[in-house]
Amino acid sequence: YRDFVSDPEFQAIAVENKRRRGRKSVGPSKGDHFDLEHIFGKVNLIYFENEIPKPSLSWSRRNTFRRLGHYDSAHNLITVSRSLDDPSVPKHVVEYIVYHEMLHIKHPTRYRNGRRYNHTPEFRRDERKFMYFDKAEEWIDRNGNWLKRKAKRG
Repeated sequence: YRDFVSDPEFQAIAVENKRRRGRKSVGPSKGDHFDLEHIFGKVNLIYFENEIPKPSLSWSRRNTFRRLGHYDSAHNLITVSRSLDDPSVPKHVVEYIVYHEMLHIKHPTRYRNGRRYNHTPEFRRDERKFMYFDKAEEWIDRNGNWLKRKAKRG
């Protein structure tokens, strides 16, 4: 079974089925405080020399605190948590989340022995190249409770 579901041909069929059958609600890329289109363009130019093809970009429908960003390869969509579209969130934090999700485009999921690997050593090495990596990670760690309260308020 593991060999069958790990087969690249089967994986391609599964992604196509998800694309055709899956429902994806895509919201606007322009939030109240941050514009994901602008952020994507800036990050793509600075870190990827405009090599990353632009996916659809969207703010999540609800505030979240565990998942601050997500890249859906089947729908070619980067979604960023609406919790971050707030004037108290530093811009470099939103840029970092977009950068992280762009790395999922650069470093696609690898399958080995039936397991998925998203954050490979190469991915982690590139992640640390973000200019404000430590500062953004520190802000996220320090503000986890605030994000959680914000998500629970709706």
